[in-house]
Amino acid sequence: MLLLDLGNSAIKAQWWRDDELQNSFSCRFKTGWLARFKAYLGLVKAGRAYYSSVLGEQAEVEFIESLGQIFDVDKMVKFISLKSSHGVRNAYPVAEGLGVDRWLCLLGAAARVRQDVVIIDAGSAITIDLMRADGQHLGGAILPGFNTTIAGFKQIMRTANFDHPDILKTDEPGCSTEACIHIDYGSTDPLIVRQLVDRWIERLAADAVVIVTGGDASRIEKHARHRFLIMPDLVFHGMRRQLESQQ
Repeated sequence: MLLLDLGNSAIKAQWWRDDELQNSFSCRFKTGWLARFKAYLGLVKAGRAYYSSVLGEQAEVEFIESLGQIFDVDKMVKFISLKSSHGVRNAYPVAEGLGVDRWLCLLGAAARVRQDVVIIDAGSAITIDLMRADGQHLGGAILPGFNTTIAGFKQIMRTANFDHPDILKTDEPGCSTEACIHIDYGSTDPLIVRQLVDRWIERLAADAVVIVTGGDASRIEKHARHRFLIMPDLVFHGMRRQLESQQ
């Protein structure tokens, strides 16, 4: 099977066969990316493709059309956020309101550690999610990435209502898109992320773990008192976990 992660700025892929990883692919969305991706698909012998996407509707349609040159439409399956799976319980009132990338990271984290956890996904947008060891998601935060302007962030969060009053309520982990958004500063830097994690990790058990993923994971500072893990493939762990319930 082929697993695809369509992010805001890059595409990542893993090809699995007989429960073994055959190869991986990663490419930023810039000139020439589609040709590179099609060349990679020529090396893949997978009967079915599963994908998660945070792309806009039109960009996703164009991507799927290109993928359709290799796979039949009925063999392409999109991941969505669920209310619960494998003991993980989504804190959002409407399950699909939680970005599918965040949901899959929750599943992946629950499969890897047994303690309370803070998950930081540092990409074009930085997301922070809290989850107890019993699988209860507690909400989180969404911030502009380290190299993302406010204008660029608003484009990434194109479905959000930036006039919503919940955007100003940042003391508690958010359980809606607007309640998660943090834009009360000029730009994001590692200190801002660390301060937010320091404040919220006190809500968790003393042995809580910090898991970091995403392209800028190396810029997230290690936590002085908590186990710190960098897991570049966390979203893929979540994908394979979610597929277990469908097989």
